[in-house]
Amino acid sequence: MYVRKRIRQRTIEPDNSVRVGSVRTFMEALENIELTDDYALYFRGHSNFSYELKPYIYRDLNWLKNEDVLFKEIVLKCPNDFREQENTFQMLVKMQHYSLPTRLLDLTANPLIALYFACSEGKSRIEGGEVVVLKIPKREIRYHDSDTVSVISNISRRPSSFKIPRIRDEYKFNESTEMKYLLHEIKKEKPYFESKIKREHLGSVVCVKPKLDNPRIIKQDGAFLLFGVKTDKNTPADIDPEYLYQEQRIIVKHLDKRKILEQLRTLGITKGSIFPEIDRVAEHLRDIYATADKEELTSKSSGRKKTRR
Repeated sequence: MYVRKRIRQRTIEPDNSVRVGSVRTFMEALENIELTDDYALYFRGHSNFSYELKPYIYRDLNWLKNEDVLFKEIVLKCPNDFREQENTFQMLVKMQHYSLPTRLLDLTANPLIALYFACSEGKSRIEGGEVVVLKIPKREIRYHDSDTVSVISNISRRPSSFKIPRIRDEYKFNESTEMKYLLHEIKKEKPYFESKIKREHLGSVVCVKPKLDNPRIIKQDGAFLLFGVKTDKNTPADIDPEYLYQEQRIIVKHLDKRKILEQLRTLGITKGSIFPEIDRVAEHLRDIYATADKEELTSKSSGRKKTRR
């Protein structure tokens, strides 16, 4: 009888990686990072190290084609949730909060929060997680009301046909149809905005500090990378390679994820603490006590079976 052997494909870890299997070894890896006062450290944790540093909107072609529709539809259907948002960026933060695909990528200033996310279960059951370290010049960090942030954020409102005009002359560039429509969106939130968009802003990725009006952002010490576009909406702008700490990549061993989560729990970092909304806290409590109950029931059940024998 012929038996087909199931072969697991294992993604090869990068050469410049350090593998960590506990909170202690993770913190030791961070000690090697040299930092001056001119830079701020941010972290990004994801469950599989093969994940690309791209925003959620770029993970499905249909989402990307309908980015402006997704934006308009959620505001149309949930107007009260967006009534107090001051600008498009803060609206994107709210959408990201509720898992709508956006051109934001979550970051945190707390490395242990990133480690928690790196220990979550991903698409691959055998691949380790990763904590990405970013060293961002403080002078390049933007705030939620920045003009650059307004320019990039409002790309979300433009249709999939949006393109950056190939016009070198600055005046003609801003007089193009594409830029006039984008300016129209920007001036809805900033009527005083000068009718002048810099091409380099459209093609950049910026680190943005959001307004702390969201319990989850406060608990997670959150910030975001906001992605512009290269030439059109099909291709995201590239993160400045200088932002990425490339001396080593911190890979979390897959088999140690559960142990690390338990260590983080003793430090007060759990699903209930970093997702403070009542539904997430309830889910966290349910998971804890369901596990205990199952073990107890399994023990009692096996005991009854032995007695019957």
